[in-house]
Amino acid sequence: MQEILTLVSWPQAIVHIDGDSFFASVEQSLNHSYKNKPLVTGSERGIASAMSADAKKLGITRGMPIGLIKKNYPECIIVPGNYEAYMLFAHRMFSIMRRFTPIVEEYSIDEAFADITGLRRTLNANYQEIAVKMQSAITSELDITVSVGVSLTKSLAKLCSKFRKPNGITCVKGKHIHILLQKTPIEKVWGIGPNISSMLRKYGCQTAYDFTQKPLPFVEEKLTKKEVEIYKELRGEQIYKIDTNKKESYQSISKAKTFNPTSDKNEVFAQLVKNIEEATAKCRKYNLAAKSIVIALKSQKFQTYGQKAKLNRPSADPMEIVHIANELFETCYRSGKIYRQTICVLINLCSNKNMQLSLFDQNISIEKREQLFLSIDELNKRFGIGTIHLADSLNARHNSLPNFNIPQLEIPV
Repeated sequence: MQEILTLVSWPQAIVHIDGDSFFASVEQSLNHSYKNKPLVTGSERGIASAMSADAKKLGITRGMPIGLIKKNYPECIIVPGNYEAYMLFAHRMFSIMRRFTPIVEEYSIDEAFADITGLRRTLNANYQEIAVKMQSAITSELDITVSVGVSLTKSLAKLCSKFRKPNGITCVKGKHIHILLQKTPIEKVWGIGPNISSMLRKYGCQTAYDFTQKPLPFVEEKLTKKEVEIYKELRGEQIYKIDTNKKESYQSISKAKTFNPTSDKNEVFAQLVKNIEEATAKCRKYNLAAKSIVIALKSQKFQTYGQKAKLNRPSADPMEIVHIANELFETCYRSGKIYRQTICVLINLCSNKNMQLSLFDQNISIEKREQLFLSIDELNKRFGIGTIHLADSLNARHNSLPNFNIPQLEIPV
């Protein structure tokens, strides 16, 4: 006999929105000639990073070598990753969700949770209708599709969003969650890995529903706190709250960029400078400064060459850090090597508030530079990342510009 896990329809209503083939969908939104065609991102990495629905139908999978795709699927469009564009689309998607509720958790670049509990009267719609409105707004404004799940907890909502992919909506109230769980293999539950699912199958748990029928003492004895929490979530008890807080503190900040393989020294250095600009901008966003820097260059054969240096003073000034990084770069770079990635890591971070400058620091000059880059941050936030940038990163930006008609302004070092 089936057990109805809860008689309460909506003690809370949680939405999970998941972008369908998100990176590929963004590329198709930016270039309509790619629509309804097999498309793969990742040409700069040499392997498929993301695939459109049509590419998946051909049998192309993540990690498949680009050379193999070109040979076996000549009709497939292959493009480099455009992560600035993906981040911009993600930001817009989250902003659309916040029109309906302020309680939104940006879970990853292509998915988010939202709490819409109690908003039926305010929005003059039931929970499924709210989900439809969210989905429609995202599709009409961004020209991408998303799958939506609505249920009592984050774990259940995530199962729902997977149920009718792509471009589907699944809304499951409390007294119906047992039906959803019966149709969900145990290994498909969010947070249940292959080892745990294999063990649970030995105890007769073929589906998520079977798992919820085990007594709580059994689950607590056999599994960890994490699986106990998932067990409760699947039974309709909210354990994981929507986390609206963005990360505000960091031990280190790193930026890495994979690009089309090249042995051109200027191009490789430009990619490194671009990473430094983005890392220092993040430092300034959180009022941090770095005491040390690590840089690394990764070759096409996945060999890594790195160096570390201590800065003269704690800094989030890209011009200062590029000067140090240039010296490190000269020791790392190997002429004739083909490189595919540069990495910048800012470490030993500290607050930039009330920093004591030494007698040798030119206080006025430093303060002016700090104000300059804070102003640049505001302009880049308004007009797009990289609108204003150091001249040393010009090559990197010209070779990987996002598909927006934004003028690029350069700052000579």
